[in-house]
Amino acid sequence: MTLMNQSATLQFGYRWAPVHRVNKVKVPTTLWPWLITKSSLTAKLQTLGTLTVEVLEDTWGTPTARERKRLSLRPREAARIRTVLLKIDGVSVIYARSIIPAKSLKGHWRQVKHLKNKPLGGYLFKHRALVRSGVEVTQLPKQMFPNQSNSVWARRSVFQQYGAGILVNEAFFDDINQLKSPFGFI
Repeated sequence: MTLMNQSATLQFGYRWAPVHRVNKVKVPTTLWPWLITKSSLTAKLQTLGTLTVEVLEDTWGTPTARERKRLSLRPREAARIRTVLLKIDGVSVIYARSIIPAKSLKGHWRQVKHLKNKPLGGYLFKHRALVRSGVEVTQLPKQMFPNQSNSVWARRSVFQQYGAGILVNEAFFDDINQLKSPFGFI
């Protein structure tokens, strides 16, 4: 099982940068298309094998300071936190952490809290009125995912339709580089 070191999340001073400011040379060649794609990761993953979602957490909680700042939330504002592992043929390839403010649970987004083991991306990309922020990228400290042999690259973006939107953070594990690229030739 892939676990995240929660205390490391709060301690390390990593910074998110717009994708156009990231030094592409530092990112593994096979990972770059995953970081920059604007299409659904869920749809891409489903072309590579059997996609399963292991829900690690799906409850009301407190976003980190970085997450609150990105969504412009007040310190005690309620948010649903959903953390999952996306697996292809039983192998964990992406750790996803989504922050869903209570004020964003309107309209059809009220159903987000009932997804269980269905992918959030598959749900979000069904709605045409969805607006997505630019993608931001960072290299997370190795200590955040102790069972990964390398530091982990991650991306985040905000999906907006109601309220503050939904912040989706996705960390890519080394095993994703072993999959056949759904992006064609790199």
